[in-house]
Formats: sequence, structure tokens, C-alpha cells
Amino acid sequence: MGFSYVVAVAILLSSSLIFFGIIYSDYVHTETQINDAQHKAYLQNYDYMNSKVSIDNYSYAASGSNFTVTLNVTNTGSVTLNMNHTNVLVNGSLVNFTYGSQYLFPLGNDTITFITGAGTHNVEMVFNTGYEKFEKVVIP
Repeated sequence: MGFSYVVAVAILLSSSLIFFGIIYSDYVHTETQINDAQHKAYLQNYDYMNSKVSIDNYSYAASGSNFTVTLNVTNTGSVTLNMNHTNVLVNGSLVNFTYGSQYLFPLGNDTITFITGAGTHNVEMVFNTGYEKFEKVVIP
């Protein structure tokens, strides 16, 4: 009876060690993922809070029955904006547009060009940091 008691205790202790080893490794893995996600959220929030763009002016020129609109923009924030990941919406619809350079550095200028019809248009630019800039474009 003494030997079976020792074997039972040894089995329980070894299985407990294995169980707590698995739980501990999962805990460490989860904490690492949470810390990484919090760090990425902090960086994304920093980029958003430090993004700012001003639209200096806009111009338009007739292009057949449509108009080519050119917006002159300046990055007045402290974060570099990636124009490859920027979207332009005109009256809520995504439009194709062109830009001068891939990156809009702080205090840098660029032009954004797109084609639209005559009338009053609400233009929204959404940058890679989540920052949005609105402009009303009136084409008589």
C-alpha cells in the first residue's frame, strides 16, 4: 500500500507540472500578443493624431464633357503619408486619381487629380493613417 501511494503522488505531481507548464506557456503567448496589439494601436493612434493636410486651392479644366480637377495639398502634420494607400471619394463614390509622388512628407506639397462632371462636389480624401480631409469643389 505504501508503494502505490508513492506512485500515485508521483503521477499527480508530474501531471500537475505538465498542466501548469502548458497553462503558463499559453499565458505568456497571450500576454505577448496583447502587448504587441497595444503597441500597434498606440502607433496607429499616434499617426492619426499627428496627421494633418491642408488643401491650398483647386483648379479645374474642361476635358470633353467632364472636368479634370486638380487639388493642391500640403502635409501640415508631422507624419509622412503614403499616397498609394489613399482613397479619394467624390460625392461618396470612390474615384480613380493620380498624384505627384508616392509619399507626402511633412511640409511637402503634392497635387491630386481626378475627373468628374460639372456641379458641386463633396470631395473626401482618406489617408493611410485614417485621417480624412473634406473639400467642396464647385464647377460651374
